[in-house]
Amino acid sequence: MKKFSFSLEKVLEIKKQIIENLKAELSSLNSELTATELEIRGLKAKYSEVETEFNEKSSVVISVGEMSYYKMYMSGILKKIELKEEEKANLVKKIEDKRQEIISKNIEISSFEKLKEKELEKYNSALLKNEELFIEEFVSNKTISAGYYV
Repeated sequence: MKKFSFSLEKVLEIKKQIIENLKAELSSLNSELTATELEIRGLKAKYSEVETEFNEKSSVVISVGEMSYYKMYMSGILKKIELKEEEKANLVKKIEDKRQEIISKNIEISSFEKLKEKELEKYNSALLKNEELFIEEFVSNKTISAGYYV
């Protein structure tokens, strides 16, 4: 009997490669998210620093020009924080979508692997039946040929 081969093996291999690529993309998105979160923390720290500096100068004496400079600078930092928060939200959504895609591909792969197992079981049972038939024929031929020589 010929060697077992799963007819959809190439499809299974391609799906496994796709899932590896998806995992790499997910890893990349997670790295982007971490970098964005670090940027947000840095911007918040910078804002706090500038706000403290502004409050210290305001308690003493500050010119109108300096005051408007600080207000614009802090407003700019807040705008950057807002943009980074939006970027973070988009990344979180992309990550969740990628996770769902990976889950669905895992389900597909699992179904292909179960199909492969079933085909292998059928192949093994057919192989076992062929071996049993061969043994039966061998034994019956031995007994028949032994009867002729008696």
